[in-house]
Amino acid sequence: MNKVICVGNAVVDIIVKNGPDRTPDGMTQFSESIDLYAGGDAVNEAVGLAAMGNDVRLYTAIGDDALGSAFMSLIKSFGIAMDGIVKDREHGTTATVVTVGADGEHGCMTLKNGAAGNMRYSTEVFDIDFSGAKLVSIASLFWSRGQTDADLTRLLSKAKEAGAQTMADMVLDQSQMSLEDIAGAMKYLDFLVPSYHEAAYFTGKHTPEEIAQAFHRRGVGTVVLKMGAEGVFASAQGRTYRVGTIADRVVDTLGAGDNFVAGFITGIVEGRSIEEALYFGSAASAIAISQYGASGAIKSRQQVQDYLDAHRK
Repeated sequence: MNKVICVGNAVVDIIVKNGPDRTPDGMTQFSESIDLYAGGDAVNEAVGLAAMGNDVRLYTAIGDDALGSAFMSLIKSFGIAMDGIVKDREHGTTATVVTVGADGEHGCMTLKNGAAGNMRYSTEVFDIDFSGAKLVSIASLFWSRGQTDADLTRLLSKAKEAGAQTMADMVLDQSQMSLEDIAGAMKYLDFLVPSYHEAAYFTGKHTPEEIAQAFHRRGVGTVVLKMGAEGVFASAQGRTYRVGTIADRVVDTLGAGDNFVAGFITGIVEGRSIEEALYFGSAASAIAISQYGASGAIKSRQQVQDYLDAHRK
């Protein structure tokens, strides 16, 4: 198995299925279902990676509270090493209330000052064993106010010293930081996999090509932009790639990007080309959005390969 390390946020997702758009004052409204899931960028990646047969090590922070206990219960069945999960006794476990409409699109409300939003991405906090790792993924940049360029640079440089490739996702600006604030760390990134909207926000550019060049100038090797219904765009070593979406059923788009990243990572550590890894990630994402919840839809690597073989255009 290929060893992959995921460092990033953990969240308990409270998913409200087909609830009302608004609730009149003083009235109780009803939804089709309300369920708890283990979520968060790093967790969603880790669950998908483990399902596809990778040896996954997760490093994250939860609160020492009831939601933290619920998170541990939810994640224990996924075959992920859990000794890298630390308890933050100053902040509660981060929770997100997710409303999912009939069209599969979702809205989120997340606890602002939880453990995930204050987590340091640091080798001082986490005793990370980089030995034998094929890839180290940061999920996600700008999620936590505890992120610093020094911590990220140290973590990524140690990963590369150990022979691992490095990757990071992004979220919109929870940490109130800019690209200049992580300039040192970006030079150690082999792959950056933000959404188009996140990348446009941070670079101030508009076309995928301009966005990619802005990241390349900061030292990033390969840039992959998740473009939603338009699929994905990638830029690497002077070449660009476009892969359209291959989803045939949309139930819940929560976690679509994280599951794409899990599939893309699986392709990369298996030695697939950039284009083939993009297709594999797209198949993983398509499977993920065919059911409710950000993780758990992917059952095996073969399932993803079979889906890709059946739906590749």
